[in-house]
Amino acid sequence: MDNSMRLGQSQKLAQTLKMTPEMQLAIKILQLNSLELKNQIAEVLETNPLMEIDEQEQTGPEVPLETAMPTGELVPPSKEFQEPSREDFGIDWQKYIQDSENTEFKVSSGGYSGDEESNYENYVTKKGSLRDYLTTQLHEASLNATEIKIGEYLIGLIDRNGYLRHSSAAISEMLRIDEPVVKKVVTAIQHMDPPGVGAFDLRECLLIQAAEEGYEDDEVTAVIENHLDALAANRLPAISRDTGFGIEEIVAAAEIVKQFNPKPGASFPTAEGEVYVTPDVFVEKIGGEYVVTVNERDLPRLRINNLYRETIKNRDKSDKIAYEFIRNKLEAARSFMRYVDKRKDTILNVTRAIVEVQRDFLDFGLLHLKPLTLQDVANMAGVHESTVSRATSGKYAQTPRGLLELKFFFSGGSRTQSGEDISTMVVKKRIDDLVKGENTGEPLSDSEIVTRLKNEGIVIARRTVAKYRGELNIPSSSNRKRL
Repeated sequence: MDNSMRLGQSQKLAQTLKMTPEMQLAIKILQLNSLELKNQIAEVLETNPLMEIDEQEQTGPEVPLETAMPTGELVPPSKEFQEPSREDFGIDWQKYIQDSENTEFKVSSGGYSGDEESNYENYVTKKGSLRDYLTTQLHEASLNATEIKIGEYLIGLIDRNGYLRHSSAAISEMLRIDEPVVKKVVTAIQHMDPPGVGAFDLRECLLIQAAEEGYEDDEVTAVIENHLDALAANRLPAISRDTGFGIEEIVAAAEIVKQFNPKPGASFPTAEGEVYVTPDVFVEKIGGEYVVTVNERDLPRLRINNLYRETIKNRDKSDKIAYEFIRNKLEAARSFMRYVDKRKDTILNVTRAIVEVQRDFLDFGLLHLKPLTLQDVANMAGVHESTVSRATSGKYAQTPRGLLELKFFFSGGSRTQSGEDISTMVVKKRIDDLVKGENTGEPLSDSEIVTRLKNEGIVIARRTVAKYRGELNIPSSSNRKRL
């Protein structure tokens, strides 16, 4: 019997799914945010002569990330300042005191160190943004799910220089969260790298760096806390008299302070050297109802150039090569415009579904954020789950709670006795509150926590309580007992 291998031909029937150019174009356009779509439109206008801008289009200014906030006390100033030259770093402290009052610096590159050329980080192909860098550290911190969500919000408020420009009280009011919880998360961010990030002003930024270097309750902290103005004017003898430290100690302290980085976030570049976010959708409360509109103010309105209509009509008289070129460009223009409109409808429907579920969050704050998955929104909007993912990724909504990424609204959850869904963050917050209010001599067991939550209408299994307790870093009842 011949068992040798032989070459031959055979037929096989199989089904495969291939992405057509039309499908690829639709997916590409859907996942673009407003700024990316604006750039894509500009590119298409350059390559397709059949497309042109409607002269009646209206455009609006781009919104810097750190200033795109709801109206009220949380809106930072909108003036723009020029970045001081690198030679000024560590010398003109008066400028830094003034700079720390504003969020609109133009940072082109670099950080604080004058020895920039010897920094090997500058040879990295692509350096991540400050926001991404802090978010990675946030998820490694010892914080519960609610605090991490708050941290994501706070990181979004940090300006390009690394400063948090809104008070804990204002943030507490915006999110409807107890101020001590906000302060806890702020402290966690201030312990992240780079040192000094998350400070509310220049003095706090420098104090954080001083503590990081081991300086505490000495001449260095004394200079930072009360004498930055005098240091900027080089009035070192006056500082010596006021603090009681010797002039040599003050001179040494001044040199140490000048080595700190007054802009810890400035060394983190962005894709184009600036951080800009344009809201893709606006969520406004009008007459007791939330109205969702797609932001088209920055997008030019497109139309087909009528100059080429005669060439298409007079096919027989037209040059064949010219006719085929124009016909292909016309089909490409129509497809592009059709999928731009489709993108608008999809984002609008997806956002409306999100707002319908998260109305309580918009009304009452973070602890009322309900559990929501991509599949839930897909079912409500009548699209595929992957479509929801593309429609929400990198997109922002301007809401009464601030400028939020659409992904912010998604979270897991549990269910109440009435059948209503409740966010995991809310359940964890209640467990944390119950433990904080317990009798330390007779701490609550997991079963007792289950009973208390059930009395509040929250149905949850004992093993789930144990899981959440572990995620909150809460010891077991036996380890919490204090005699």
